[in-house]
Amino acid sequence: MKIGVATNLDKDKDLKVTLQIAEILKRENIEFELECNNREICSWADMLIVVGGDGTILRVAQDAVLYDIPILGINLGRLGFLADIEASEIDKLLTKENLVKAKIEERMMLNTTVTNALMKYEYLALNETSLIRSFSSRITEFEISVNKKVVDIYPADGILISTATGSTAYNLSAGGPIVVPEADNIILTPICPHTIYSRSIVLTNKDEVSIRLPDQEELSLCIDGVVKMSINKNDTIEICKASKRVKLLKLSDRDFFEVLSKKIFKKDDNNGEERRTTI
Repeated sequence: MKIGVATNLDKDKDLKVTLQIAEILKRENIEFELECNNREICSWADMLIVVGGDGTILRVAQDAVLYDIPILGINLGRLGFLADIEASEIDKLLTKENLVKAKIEERMMLNTTVTNALMKYEYLALNETSLIRSFSSRITEFEISVNKKVVDIYPADGILISTATGSTAYNLSAGGPIVVPEADNIILTPICPHTIYSRSIVLTNKDEVSIRLPDQEELSLCIDGVVKMSINKNDTIEICKASKRVKLLKLSDRDFFEVLSKKIFKKDDNNGEERRTTI
């Protein structure tokens, strides 16, 4: 067993958690390497331990999925829906025995294709693909088609296409539905729509979403929160289920609804009062 350890240095600034993991792996006689290059470590390792928040896991997943290796997330962020265990649980759960028998959850990804007059670009997303305004304060109109049939023209600040995994991320903030992460659904959610009837649509994994911009408005295409390119009127954007799937390791016995209750809407352990968690 060979393990690569990828750390977000903004989250683990003094490397306290990373060094703790290194000591445990040494104690368990597991061969490991600390991250120097994602592609190099993915080509060598059997699995990855990612130390940080969900954003760190999203970044590492872009490389891990190409090598078909699973990821174990150690949460140092706020919510940590993708990370399986908290830093306080490392000593208890991170053992060779647990790693060998760990459950693997496979998560659907989106394939986003952008075609313009010069080139065709393709991107993979675990959480979401979004189109948002770059500079202008004007309302943008988005012509949305599903399976080549026009659904509607949405006047909105942006359009969000997410997976079930991403339903608890930007999609939730934009008012979209929560979908269990094992579901292979595509969720279309307008961002700040300017009509009362504009609501999210939950699609199947066989559907293909196309987006066209009737107006001459420059937008930013974001993949899992990272801006990839500018989109103009004559560009075509097509989004569908990707052929590749991200593998997430589970060492804990928490299910999605327990995590949802704890992370999004939970009762304070001290006084029993309910409190909202900031997304």
